[in-house]
Amino acid sequence: MSLQSLKPANSEYKGEISIYTGSLTKQCIVTSVATIKKAFPQLPLSFYDVFMDMIMDKENNFTDTRLADAVKHVICTCQYPQPTIANFISFDRRVKVYTYSEYCKLCDEGDGKNYQPVAIAGNTYPVWAHNNDINQYKLQLWKK
Repeated sequence: MSLQSLKPANSEYKGEISIYTGSLTKQCIVTSVATIKKAFPQLPLSFYDVFMDMIMDKENNFTDTRLADAVKHVICTCQYPQPTIANFISFDRRVKVYTYSEYCKLCDEGDGKNYQPVAIAGNTYPVWAHNNDINQYKLQLWKK
């Protein structure tokens, strides 16, 4: 997964940020809806109208990768006969990040060497993420 810079959900990161960046394309929506229809043929057509409205709502921050991952996740974990729209919308993978003052506390505790500054889209300052998350999600390091 190639990530250029992380984007906080709903323009606030509150200590965590979504790993998903990019855009949502019509092709991904069509493919995802077809996959859901195959996996859950009993869902009414009205489900898909609301589903598409929700995933295309900019406030929900869906990208092609996030939608594909959400569909896979719901198919693999749905325990009821039918999934809800909330099962798809609530899916997100997030990374814990720290402000500079929180990073300083980590340094005081001897754990600071495991963190590096990373960029968040639209921010003029870095946040710090664990090296494992930086490597796993290919986070963009802060450059200034």
